[in-house]
Amino acid sequence: MKRKKEKTKHASNKLRSVITVIVLDVVFAFGSYWAARAIMFYRAPVPQGYRDLEWLAMLAMVIITVSMLVFFDCYNSVWKYAGRVEFFKFILAYFASFGIIMLFKVIMNVAFDFQLWSPLALMYLLFSAICSGVTRFINGIMNYILYVRRLVGGKGDYAARRTVVIGAGYMGSLIINRFINNPQDGYFPVAFIDDDPDKQDKKIYGIKVEGGMDKLGETVAKYRAQAIVIAIMKLSKSQLRSIYERCSKFNIPIKVMPEMTNASDMSKQPTLSLRDLKIEELLGRDEFRVRDELMNSAVKDKVVMVTGGAGSIGSELCRQALKYGCRHLVVFDMHENGMFFLNEEFKSQFAGRYSLVIGTVRERDKLRETLALYSPEIVFHAAAYKHVPMMEIAPTEAIKNNVFGTLNTIEECESAGVKRFVLVSTDKAVNPANVMGASKRLAEMVIQTRGKVFNMQMAAVRFGNVLGSNGSVIPIFLKQIKEGGPITLTDRNIKRYFMTIPEAVRLVMQTAALASGGEVFVLDMGEPVYIYDLACDLIRINGLVPEKDIAIKVTGLRPGEKLFEELRYDKETVDKTMHEGIFVTRLEKIDNEKFDAQLKKLKESAFSEDERTTEKTIFEIVPSEFRDKAAAELLATQNAEIAARTSRRAVGEAEFLQKEESVEKIAATGK
Repeated sequence: MKRKKEKTKHASNKLRSVITVIVLDVVFAFGSYWAARAIMFYRAPVPQGYRDLEWLAMLAMVIITVSMLVFFDCYNSVWKYAGRVEFFKFILAYFASFGIIMLFKVIMNVAFDFQLWSPLALMYLLFSAICSGVTRFINGIMNYILYVRRLVGGKGDYAARRTVVIGAGYMGSLIINRFINNPQDGYFPVAFIDDDPDKQDKKIYGIKVEGGMDKLGETVAKYRAQAIVIAIMKLSKSQLRSIYERCSKFNIPIKVMPEMTNASDMSKQPTLSLRDLKIEELLGRDEFRVRDELMNSAVKDKVVMVTGGAGSIGSELCRQALKYGCRHLVVFDMHENGMFFLNEEFKSQFAGRYSLVIGTVRERDKLRETLALYSPEIVFHAAAYKHVPMMEIAPTEAIKNNVFGTLNTIEECESAGVKRFVLVSTDKAVNPANVMGASKRLAEMVIQTRGKVFNMQMAAVRFGNVLGSNGSVIPIFLKQIKEGGPITLTDRNIKRYFMTIPEAVRLVMQTAALASGGEVFVLDMGEPVYIYDLACDLIRINGLVPEKDIAIKVTGLRPGEKLFEELRYDKETVDKTMHEGIFVTRLEKIDNEKFDAQLKKLKESAFSEDERTTEKTIFEIVPSEFRDKAAAELLATQNAEIAARTSRRAVGEAEFLQKEESVEKIAATGK
């Protein structure tokens, strides 16, 4: 009831406002007519023939003018935020009015031999447009006058930040107009930067295009800029990265345009929220396009099952499978919280197209039951423990889940007649320095060995870090920045590959169409990124200065952590596939009998919770120079700590003996 009353009140206020403006326009129109008439007949008497029908001409011109303003929707705009669209509508209304008045003139001349002078009509329309226009655009006119005064007088350093706008195209001019008309946004535009030579040294809204990106430093210094706004909507990742690298050295906030479907709507918003750059827009190479023939072959019109479907990668696999037209989706995961939120996300848009199954890949019976019930044609296996430090303290759990969970799923899928199977692997599987990486390499080996003898087409896909996954470095850094720092970094020289989750998943899904006999595919991850540089970029895009506003603290490598990750072994070579972002590795042959015997031994130790034997067996099957080095360093550290404790204990005992000796001497002397 209350909402209905508010709605009625709002409609009433709106109607009252429209009527007020119409009344003003009518008053201005009549006043403009009499002003034009006074000028027209300033030195000559008004002809009697004109005077007889003057009231009709005047009334007709006023009605025509107001009608055209109504027709061109000039009474429903928020004129405080008016821009080009509203201005052109207003001008068109008066042009249309002139045309109709001229038609009215001809009719009056033929019907009543009445002469309506064109100069009188033109003056009337000019005065009416000026009066009505001033009332509508007064806010913009006054703001521009104030802006020019501040710019010319050099008094722009009030509350708003002096801003350099990169991009003197449509979006650049639109945002400058926005800043001028809405000083409350907090931006005071002072200069443009644009690489187009045809725009350089020219002005837009009185603001000069100083030059291309090569003049950015000079322009920032000249105008004492306090912010930079990138007003170019269509930029590739490499282009944006190039612009960012040039801007970042000035240590001032860098903003980009808000994401809007209709840019002209920007002028109508009460406030403008320019957004910060997103780190995923700066990392990695430009994204590869989707090959429809591969995506259709993989998921379109098929029943798709995703294990680990509630995780970061798994949930995106589910979204993309539904987006690209799978017939039915089966989400299989043991984490009910994640499943709950995924269901909340899907239930309105994809009702009836998916099923949720709570279960674990460790239990063959649950897998068998699910596969029999839904008969999936393709399975994406993303169920795995992924956090390196956690698996260092729980190696048996890593093996039970990542290795034997994978083996369970493959064997049950083969028995159920699944046509294709794709394992989501990781770059940490190459020369693994940790249990998690080694467990994923063992899962790859399971794929390799079974892929040669099973009927099911299967493959594994390796890729590096994905941006924004649960527990990944970027959300942690952002949280630390929000808390005021410091950012904790394990080593200044550590570097990693990065890719957005959606792109990684799209490539994984297209890889499914290429799967055959146990291949290991590798995704093109672009160039690796130093984590220190990543931390600095995150600080800058939050409007802060690295090592000044936010400290960066180096804590040392964690157990099982390498300075860099690899996508393939040195002995492996890669071949191209029909997708430019996917490569297939030429793998070393595996002795199936020997590998199965090793798996048997590993299973016995893991399921008997013998962590020491499990860890030893893992790295017997997957030797790693990095693990040996890490183990040696860990042993050296432990020995050093033992030696230090022994030394401290020895020093403490010596000090204690000295104190006892002193007490005995004091007692002997009686003092």
